[in-house]
Formats: sequence, C-alpha cells, structure tokens
Amino acid sequence: MDNLSRTALSALTGCGEGQLLQFEAAGIIERKTDYLLEDADRIRVALALHEAGIPLDTLAKAIRNKVFSLDFASQIMFDPVYLSTTSMEGELDGLDVTPIALNNLRAAAGLPRLSTGQVLREDDVELLKLIAECRRLGISDLAMTRVLRAFGQSTHRVVETMRDLFRSEVEERMLNAGISHSQMLSAAAAKRLELQRIGFRVLFMLQRRLLEESVFDNIVSRIQEALFESGLETGPDVDLPTVAFADLCGFTELTHELGDMKAAEQAAHFEAFAQQIVSHVGGRLVKVLGDGVMVLFPEPTSGLTACLTLVESAEKAGLLPVRVGLVTGQVVPRDGDIFGQTVNLAARITSVANPAQVVVSESAMVAVATSNPGMFNFAALEPTVLKGLPGRFCLFSADIASSYES
Repeated sequence: MDNLSRTALSALTGCGEGQLLQFEAAGIIERKTDYLLEDADRIRVALALHEAGIPLDTLAKAIRNKVFSLDFASQIMFDPVYLSTTSMEGELDGLDVTPIALNNLRAAAGLPRLSTGQVLREDDVELLKLIAECRRLGISDLAMTRVLRAFGQSTHRVVETMRDLFRSEVEERMLNAGISHSQMLSAAAAKRLELQRIGFRVLFMLQRRLLEESVFDNIVSRIQEALFESGLETGPDVDLPTVAFADLCGFTELTHELGDMKAAEQAAHFEAFAQQIVSHVGGRLVKVLGDGVMVLFPEPTSGLTACLTLVESAEKAGLLPVRVGLVTGQVVPRDGDIFGQTVNLAARITSVANPAQVVVSESAMVAVATSNPGMFNFAALEPTVLKGLPGRFCLFSADIASSYES
C-alpha cells in the first residue's frame, strides 16, 4: 500500500488533513505528493503522544534537538492494524447484531465502545464478522460474553507480561549500558518485532496444545457417559478433584520492609515456583491471588505430595515460608475458574494454617489414607471454627511418612 495520497493517509490514521499539515510543519513527516505506510506509522505514534498530553510544539522541539526521532515507528508491530473505510452502521447492515449487543460483547473483552458514525479499525471489522459467524453457528450472546471475558482477561495479562519483559530484558539493559533513550528506541525496534513474532507463535502453540488436551478429555468423558447409559460400561471410578490454596507468610511485612518492587518480585518468584511443582504432578494453577495461588489437582494424593514439596522447598528457593489449605471434593468449573464449597473451605483452611504447614480437610485425609495407607502422617487438630462457615471442622496437619521420604 505504497504511494498513498494525503486523503488515503488521513483515512488510514484518522488524522485530519489539517493536523497532517501541522505534523509536516513539526518535522514528524516530510511534505510530499505520495506517502508511504511508514508515514502512517509515524503519524500514529505522534497521535498517541498527543493524546498522552504532549504538546505538538514540545514534540517538534524534541525532534529538532535530536532528543529522539520517530524513525523506529515502522517497527512497532509486525502486523500493524489501520483504520478501515467503514463505520459500525455500515458493517452491521444486513447482520443480526445490534449496536448495543456489539458494544456489550466488546466490553466483555475489555475493548472500548464504538460510537455512531465512528470509523472502525480493521480488527474491529474482523471481530464483528466473527461475532456474526458465531451467532450463525447457534452460539448465544451470553456464551460469547463468557468467552470474550475470559479471552480478554487472560490476554491482557499475557500482553502486559510481554511488555514488562521487553522493558526489563531489552530496554533497561540498553539504558543501563549507557546509551541514550533515542538510541535505545532505534536499537530496540528490530528486537521488538522478532520477539513479538516469537511471542505470538508460542502463545498460539500453547493455546492449540492445551485446547487439544481439553477437547480430548471432554470427548472421552462424553463417550464414557454414553457407554454407561447404554449399559456397556460401569460408572467410572473417578478420584475427586482436590483444591489447594497456598500463600506466603509475612508478605505484608516484607512489602513494608523492602518496598513494593521487591515484594512483587517475591510474589512472581513464588508463582513460577508453584507452577513448576504443580504441573509436575498434573495439577493446574487456576489463578494468582497477590501473594498466593489457587491450585486444582485431579486427585488428592498427587495434590498433597505437591503441596508438601512446595512447603518444604520454599526456603531453599529463597521464598518466605508457605502455608497451604487443601480440600478434596466436587468443584464447579466455569470459564477457566472453579467455584463451590470445596473452594471456599480450602481458602478458609489456609487462613488457619501456620507457616510451613499443610492443613487438610477430613475428606482429603480419608481419601489419601484410603488410597495410599502409610504414605502420610496426619495429626488431628482441635475442631476449628472457620470464618463465614457454620460449625466446627475436623482438620489435620499433614507430613510425608519417613518411610516414603526420598
């Protein structure tokens, strides 16, 4: 899309022709008859700086004084997106999607609302077409809302992690080596595109791999149900899932003592450490809760083994003491998260555990002791009142039996 006219350049960027003249006068782009996509990229950066509150005269002065240049602008995204030539109304024409429904779905994904007459980005048009296609396949707006919310929340964390790693691993290292911000922006541009390609490819591969595992698991489950209903197979003897909450003891004090940055590093280190141990036994780290994690295991013995390893290895890993609450029971899975009484009980048990201690529910103790007698030692605690839950609970402190220690 080379040799762009001024009108085409304005349409691609959403920059009025009057403002284009101002950008030319400021030295952001050169005045010429035919423009290139590189000019559109420079304008988009300039518009972002303007929206951030940087006056045009300040920007022009900085460019004249060589504080920085915008030569790197064409290396911001390896697959850049520009404005389309159509509005929301134009794209909705003939589709069974209302503006309200579209904006509700966009909000679920964390995207801004579209207004009447607004020219759409190219990816806005693509998303709208995908929504219409899902409707054609019989997917309800409620179901799409759930999926888009999950996609939006998880993707937001992914891209922020990619951004933070680029800042620390590429930009900060260059700045610490003594080069200027202007030199850094130019030198980091090529690496940005390469790392984006790698990141998007890895993300796609992981999503495909995990989706494949989930799809096969669901198909096997449905076939087992069909065989059971037809009398060809007895009901499967399925181990109950096990939920654990683990958190760092003394995290608040650490934050006051060493500051937010060091505390955040400790929390990130704990998350990575927990992920490694949990995944080794087939567990899944469901979500991160500041200084803690919620984990789901397919059955209780592997869950308890992993949690004891987590507690016993924390100090060697340079972490604060860890405490764990673990419960075996049914859970309600929804949109990648889990809910139910088992989850609530596990969270409450964690709050009464001591540092470097794993406390388990009676259901978990019975399940593990039945399937693996003698593998663990369980010490009964005093019947305990748990906040927000009725009655007293029989809880047990767990340790691996000495005969099983490696």
